[in-house]
Amino acid sequence: MENPGLAYLITRLLDKHDPVFNHGKRVAKLACAIAKAMEYPDEEIKIVRYAAVVHDIGKLRLPAEIINKPGVFNNDEIGIVRKHPELGYSLLMQIIKSEFVIAQTALQHHERINGSGYPFGLCGDDIIPFAKIIAVADVVDVMVSPQVYRSALSMNEALQEIKQNSGFLYDPEIVAVGLTVIETGGYLRS
Repeated sequence: MENPGLAYLITRLLDKHDPVFNHGKRVAKLACAIAKAMEYPDEEIKIVRYAAVVHDIGKLRLPAEIINKPGVFNNDEIGIVRKHPELGYSLLMQIIKSEFVIAQTALQHHERINGSGYPFGLCGDDIIPFAKIIAVADVVDVMVSPQVYRSALSMNEALQEIKQNSGFLYDPEIVAVGLTVIETGGYLRS
């Protein structure tokens, strides 16, 4: 994404629409720390950063009354929210056609390595590595951020979640690196 201002604008729009303020920035910070610790080249870390910032752009096409609903989503609402990766992919392909990998990462960030994710139920190596990194960073940040339907969980609770599901939902190498990055202070949430 050649225009960092566009990523900033998208972040500001998401912050106005989604109650988890600065979520994209925090996910980008953790995802980039993981990619750096995994010795990704600078150009790929830049892709991770942009993809993480815009990973939830599809939520801009969801009704605010659902996104901001206090309480648990019903099945219909869950179905609507689960469309945000595809909506985001579509929107990103209209905005930044030349950056297919960023759009693809946003599309796959809710896929899980055992095939239980969405929107396509992709497994293992069918999920691009950038999306696997963002999946871990995303779940950690969502868990430690207050939601309209629950209080924030502790970082220890979030780390326990990814540890328990390493190799099942989340890529074990990425989980191991993410745990090290967080536990050694290589990522400080702000």
